[in-house]
Amino acid sequence: MKFFMDHKASPDWAVRRRIIILSLIWIAALVTYLAVRGRPIALSDTAMTNLLWIYGGIVGSYVFGAVWDGKNKQRADIVQQAIEQGTVDASVKVEP
Repeated sequence: MKFFMDHKASPDWAVRRRIIILSLIWIAALVTYLAVRGRPIALSDTAMTNLLWIYGGIVGSYVFGAVWDGKNKQRADIVQQAIEQGTVDASVKVEP
């Protein structure tokens, strides 16, 4: 299914992407149900508020996780290039 964009990035991101998209779809369905068919009680309001917070948290975590992963990969590529060029000893541990 091209919807999940599994052909892009690494295999571990394909799994993460599936989990994220399915979670967002599930939360959107629950929020829609509560908005359309939910009873006007405090429990429905609290549930919808928390679902929207979770939705935002998932999107924020995905974006910042991707940025963090990209920076770590870039840093690892720079260190690998330095090792290949001989400007840094391969036995030296590089701290982030």
